Amino acid sequence: MTEEPHHGHDAPSVIIVTGPVQSGKSSLLADLACILREKGLKVSGIIARGLLENGARSGFDLIDLADDSITPLSRRVPDGNTCNGIPYVFYDAGLAAGMKALSPERCTGADFVMVDEVGILESRGFGWATCLDPLLELDGPVHVWVVRNSCLEPVRRKWGLYKAKTVMAEDPDALNRLLSACMTNPG
Repeated sequence: MTEEPHHGHDAPSVIIVTGPVQSGKSSLLADLACILREKGLKVSGIIARGLLENGARSGFDLIDLADDSITPLSRRVPDGNTCNGIPYVFYDAGLAAGMKALSPERCTGADFVMVDEVGILESRGFGWATCLDPLLELDGPVHVWVVRNSCLEPVRRKWGLYKAKTVMAEDPDALNRLLSACMTNPG
């Protein structure tokens, strides 16, 4: 008798992509989404595509994986100033697009739900946090979350993700490991 996958906060249907800042986590997620789609699988969620200007991070655009629409999410605050310790200003339209993309209605029926990224804001109840519990309750999808190394423990603790498979973005074979985890970890 085979064991049915367990859906909930300790679900094995959550895969975490981790690594330090600018280690290629979002690019890895984008590559994975393309491969999964080529296999005929439905992918929903978000990717926060980093923007570079003169070799430095200048902001992020949000990609809604359900329809590939792109909305500006944030831009670096000029002159090194910060807003509440965050060096980016976030746009209402980008935040609204992310909330829509991460809604249960938008992700129902998906084979994979990707969230780039779940971090310290979410572990404190802000950012995408209000979206995550309803998404984890969906029947079926495998979740793939991007979580920086420095945020891994708070995120695991908040959602009880101690059994989640973890793939290190800086691993030279990361894409193959991630694809393998996705294909052997059905929702």
